[in-house]
Amino acid sequence: MRPQEILIGIVDDDAEIPAALSSLVRSLGYRVECFTSAEQFLGCADLSGFSCVISDIHMPTMNGLELARRLHELAKGLPVILMTGRSDPGLEEQAYESGAASFVTKPFTFEDLTQNLCKALEATASSLRRNGHFL
Repeated sequence: MRPQEILIGIVDDDAEIPAALSSLVRSLGYRVECFTSAEQFLGCADLSGFSCVISDIHMPTMNGLELARRLHELAKGLPVILMTGRSDPGLEEQAYESGAASFVTKPFTFEDLTQNLCKALEATASSLRRNGHFL
């Protein structure tokens, strides 16, 4: 799959974060769609169009942990990178238990984002190959 065919969803209730992240992700050649809530993202007509989701954990109604759990049910194989600005005890463990592919703490570097995104996209590619799709 060519980078321009890959769609990344970014979910964060702080409008500045998706704007900054989308710029970084686009600089890698990927397409991006931003959402201000987990509910807005889940309301997308076609979740199968996404190759990865980057979501904040702490959001007002549905948090990122719940979003990761729901996506694990609705779109099995869709990797979720959860991010947080808080280092609450046990939060990383909760993130992985909810089905997250990666966990990052804000602020993170461009290299951190790139490394986690590449890891998540490789998981997507592996899932597609296992299900008989070829990239």
